[in-house]
Amino acid sequence: MAVEPDPFQASEWQGAALSARVAAARARAVARRDGALADLGQADDVRLTERIRFEVTTRLRTLVETVARDLLRQVERLTPDGDGASPMPPPGSLFERMRQAGCLSDAGLMTELVAQVRQALLAEGLPIDSMAGDAPSLLVRLTEAPDRIVAAAARGVLVAEGGVRTAGLEGEAVALPAEQHHRLVWTIAAMLRQGVDAARDKVLAQAAERVLAAQEAGDRPLAATLKLAAAIDARAAELPELLVESLSDRQLGLFIALLAHACGIDVDLMREIVLEPEGDRLWLVLRALDMDRATIARVGWALCEADGRRDVEGFADAVEAILAVSPEDARQAIASLRLPRAFREAMERLEGFARR
Repeated sequence: MAVEPDPFQASEWQGAALSARVAAARARAVARRDGALADLGQADDVRLTERIRFEVTTRLRTLVETVARDLLRQVERLTPDGDGASPMPPPGSLFERMRQAGCLSDAGLMTELVAQVRQALLAEGLPIDSMAGDAPSLLVRLTEAPDRIVAAAARGVLVAEGGVRTAGLEGEAVALPAEQHHRLVWTIAAMLRQGVDAARDKVLAQAAERVLAAQEAGDRPLAATLKLAAAIDARAAELPELLVESLSDRQLGLFIALLAHACGIDVDLMREIVLEPEGDRLWLVLRALDMDRATIARVGWALCEADGRRDVEGFADAVEAILAVSPEDARQAIASLRLPRAFREAMERLEGFARR
């Protein structure tokens, strides 16, 4: 007995759909070719490792699916009973659709996710060397500080970090800076549209606004640690021990925030500086703060232990030259890093044009 072909399966291989299939295949071939050429042209120290690729992709998929679920939940709440609108696509189908449409190639979003993954992996690799012996960790001790502002800020860090751990277990969204989060939510809302339906679009817009309002209630961990660093406002004599102990406790976010606050450098830029395997800008930041040999050596050793890309022998050979840089010269060298982000980005664009 002949089996009738499924009209829904066959339709994609009939008539006008064939031209669309050919065009889509051609676009995929071009994308693969361009991607392969770009990958071959990259130096090994620029190419992402397989683990970083996997972690970034996982975070991105989690973000898309979680935001989509949140939006659909709000749409359901805002939609009157008995509304005959067509069902929206399931959250699990959106990631591939958005990727194919190029909606996930946002430079700011990808830079943030790669930095988050690199920070997590570097923190994971830091050697554990408790300076406090059997005493609680630095962060826990700060929650019990007599200064109530410091204690509250330290508890805020624990809450933010706990939220991220819970998010990982429950499949909730990864924390993003407001700019990237807003753009992603509106992009996903646009992807959930079903044709031209003004009433449905209004509901989607209201749902997106609700999701954004809820997200703004909390801090991402890096912002929470910056609040803690500002509350501590470490004196010059206190900073070296705090920096070293934050690394020994694998509190890399606090290490970054302490440096950012002490130098007046944007915390995201300081994270970038700390994650650089060469360490050139980091050593200048430490010298600008007049860090001594012991502090620089312990920081350098810990980071070399945690990151296989770092050259521990090269760092050991360079320590004397690093220490020979005066704090004043170091401050002059990193002066541009203290400028507002928009100004720095404009300067980088102009420098890029000048090199062409």
